[in-house]
Amino acid sequence: MSGVKQRNNKKDGNYVPSEEKLVDSKDSSASAFTSTSCILLFWKILGIRLANALLTTTYFQADEFYQCLEPAHKLAFGYGYITWEWNEKLRSSIHPWIYAIGYKLTSCLNIDIVVAPKVIGAILASIGECFLYKFALNYSEGNVKLAKVALIMSLINPFNWYIITRSFSNNFEMILTTIGLSCWPFNNNDNKSIVIKKALISSAFGIISCIVRPTNAILWLCLGAHLLFRLKDIRAKLALFILIETILILSVNTVIDYLFYNEVTFPIYNFIQFNVIKSLSIFYGVAPWHFYIFQAIPIMTMTSLPFLIHYLISLKGYKSVLGISSFIVVGSFSLINHKEFRFIYPLQPVFILFVAMSIVENYARVRRFAIPMIAINIAIAYFFTRVNERGVIDVIYYLRGTNESFGLLTPCHSTPWQSYLHNPNYNDGNSWALTCEPPLHLSKNSENNIMEEIKKYRDESDMFYDDPTSFINENFPPVSYPTDVYQKGKKYAWPARLIIFSPEEDLITSQLGTKYIECNRFFNSYFHWDSRRSGDVIVYCSK
Repeated sequence: MSGVKQRNNKKDGNYVPSEEKLVDSKDSSASAFTSTSCILLFWKILGIRLANALLTTTYFQADEFYQCLEPAHKLAFGYGYITWEWNEKLRSSIHPWIYAIGYKLTSCLNIDIVVAPKVIGAILASIGECFLYKFALNYSEGNVKLAKVALIMSLINPFNWYIITRSFSNNFEMILTTIGLSCWPFNNNDNKSIVIKKALISSAFGIISCIVRPTNAILWLCLGAHLLFRLKDIRAKLALFILIETILILSVNTVIDYLFYNEVTFPIYNFIQFNVIKSLSIFYGVAPWHFYIFQAIPIMTMTSLPFLIHYLISLKGYKSVLGISSFIVVGSFSLINHKEFRFIYPLQPVFILFVAMSIVENYARVRRFAIPMIAINIAIAYFFTRVNERGVIDVIYYLRGTNESFGLLTPCHSTPWQSYLHNPNYNDGNSWALTCEPPLHLSKNSENNIMEEIKKYRDESDMFYDDPTSFINENFPPVSYPTDVYQKGKKYAWPARLIIFSPEEDLITSQLGTKYIECNRFFNSYFHWDSRRSGDVIVYCSK
């Protein structure tokens, strides 16, 4: 705190940087963030995020494509790679519909199909960061300096640069959460009608975010419970209004999902059934309880982590409603076996706000580190958006220019599909990739039993890597068979091009050397969390 007193800088348990540290931080524009100023800010951010999206040439995770772009491509063009989770109706279709509209517009304008998701991602990210600015203003009651610092820290955050323009549902969830928080009634001094209005607007976006990812309900239940506790005299009225609002939004979403699935279904129920009742999400991996604390949050905040810790501990941010809610969300997700960085991404605007508060409080000391911090962030962002894991994207660009069949002897979903290929010929069965469908047949008797059953279960990718030779013998015709010709009883035909990662190079050379010869190679990664995906992507062409 540098000996600075906190004078009247707490509201609703929320820390706001002291006035001594905020010289000229509140000006005439602080109380009037108008629609015009929001639009101007949006266009400025959009220029940055368009560059971000269009310059991103790497791969992060399969959900970017298979939880959004493939179903969107099918909506727009009638074909796409539809994975098991869409067949099981686990996902709301709200997110893919947005990208489907973009695909249609791209088609009408005769623009490369790959551009549409990038532009949409940049637009959504810009909207989110525009409302991040507004969120900071709302939370601090008009502190312009804090809002500017929060926006800058978001724009230079390497993890944001890596992920925010991609088509993950978690990104959409985070953006909806940010919009909701920008309206949330944090101020105890608002009159009751304003509180109700703010709460209903905010809750609408919160409800939609929960439809997209039901687990986001943890955050909104924390905020809602705190608000209802504060407003004892209008508690019942506000709860009733939010209940009616929830029913209306869910009803509209049911219609939207009906148009997508061609039947009445409730993805939220299906999602809970799969992830909670059957606990089948553990098929995709189990992480230790401290994953989010020691891995996810440090990676999400990168060079800003010291400021986050400073705010939570030194400035006692853990006492604020957002601090408490964040701890509850992280704690709740830590109890779930299957963990991923993206699952707590909706907390990113909160983390960035906390970081900004710490920086503003210590601005004089922090500013001298600004250039080194920005330089480090740029280097990290460049490496992950332009270098590491770019081979799996490059190879798809190469394949879509050949118009010949191909097969991916790689872990499942290692590359995009129709969101880059945009060719119905690749959906005719001659081109293929190994699958990894979960054990949907399992029922939950006890957690121990299902854990044991899942450990024993082997998907198609597992079976290939367990014993490549046996897998090839069981699923492919003899090597002497011509390409694109199926043999009875065999699942796959030999394609014109076969794609592998470096670890399987010896296998292809020794067993398929009479049929295939290396014809291209793409650098993919210096390191990879999955050793099966390490090294280069290699293309073999039939002789």
